[in-house]
Amino acid sequence: MEPGPFLTLMKRGSSKMRSNTAKHFKAGMFLLENLTSGMYNEPLVIFREYVQNAVDSIDISKNKGRNSLTKVSIELDPAERKIVIRDNGMGIPSRSAEQILSSIGSSDKTGQNLRGFRGIGRLGGIAFSDKAVFRTKADGESVESWQEWDCEKLRRVLTDPSSTNLSLEKLFASITTFYQDKSKHRGGFFEVALLGVNSFRNYLFDLERVRNYLSQVAPVPFDQDNFSFSCEINSFLQERIPNYGQYNIMLNGMPVYKPYRDDLKITKEGKDDRVKGIKTFQITLDGNEVAAFGWYGERENLIGSIRKGEVCSGIRVRVGNILLGDSHLLDKCFREERFNSYIIGEIHVVSPKLIPNSRRDDFVDNESKTYFYNAVEQEIGLPISKEIRLRSRLKSLQLPAETNSPLHTSQRDLFPKNSDNSEVADKSIILMMRKLCGRCPRFREISSSLSKT
Repeated sequence: MEPGPFLTLMKRGSSKMRSNTAKHFKAGMFLLENLTSGMYNEPLVIFREYVQNAVDSIDISKNKGRNSLTKVSIELDPAERKIVIRDNGMGIPSRSAEQILSSIGSSDKTGQNLRGFRGIGRLGGIAFSDKAVFRTKADGESVESWQEWDCEKLRRVLTDPSSTNLSLEKLFASITTFYQDKSKHRGGFFEVALLGVNSFRNYLFDLERVRNYLSQVAPVPFDQDNFSFSCEINSFLQERIPNYGQYNIMLNGMPVYKPYRDDLKITKEGKDDRVKGIKTFQITLDGNEVAAFGWYGERENLIGSIRKGEVCSGIRVRVGNILLGDSHLLDKCFREERFNSYIIGEIHVVSPKLIPNSRRDDFVDNESKTYFYNAVEQEIGLPISKEIRLRSRLKSLQLPAETNSPLHTSQRDLFPKNSDNSEVADKSIILMMRKLCGRCPRFREISSSLSKT
């Protein structure tokens, strides 16, 4: 069948038509607003973005055989309204510094097994500062490169009605300055200095809040003095995850550690619990490709959720050992969403098909994301939910300390309605469960632990 005249015309003129169409595309200045204040409405997120860039630079440096002693330092100075984040990674070569520092939404990290790849993380602090200064030097060079952003002017321009047609290129030229100078520093580094910092309720200078945030989000070590299973977990993950790294991150001169501990404060008044061991696992996509490796802590009693103030509750998802989303990302994988807060643990994603979205609060929607959440629900969420319910039921079936003590309503609901003696019914149910499940090691373990409480 011969093509019609319109199809023939389209084929002959297709390249010309594409060329003409391209001339109409324009990147306006409000794109920059969307990538700064629009993308980072939670102030603390800027620490994640700068730490992510810092550890990527450190990894590149290590891969080239340099810089065995690595460090990321974060200094908060509320008196001067100043924040400085600095790493001793690879740095940027002077010949390409201006091009790289001036790129937005472009990155050369793709395919290098690194964490950042969209080229927008550096813009995070612009929305909360009057001025942002990026300063860098490559290892082996003697020249420093500087780029300054006038963030105050940027906000004025974005709210000026007469500037609405300003192109992104012209806006960028009017608010940034680039220069180079000789350096007195040895080795490579990259430094971000945010000046005139303002944020909601001064969160960016709340030292305890920032430390808690970094302990949960950043790729920092476990606290081996307070978490007995640190070495066991590290050994399991390091053998299986290519870019699993732990980094020396200092906040105002003090090291930051993950928040996990052996002892747990739980919501039951006057009750504590303890992690007695860990269980490791792997998650597969559609039963074939390995998507992630993880661990969770096995509690002695498993009665009651972990208190929110502990900042360690919930099995959490990490990519490149950096938190994805928050402690509630996997809540829907449990029979009851609250059951996730009974557990501590991590799932470290290794599949390239599971891609963090730009806000890093979830994965990009695709088929692999569906397989992942389904697998977590079936292999982790449902078994843990069943155990929590079993523990709770066994606990409720225990006879009161005094035989004449009234039973709770939740206990009475478990007994047959026609029972004249609820205590007899209680005993019969316990005997029945022991008869049916007495050979099960897990049942005996749970029954024994509950009898001690």
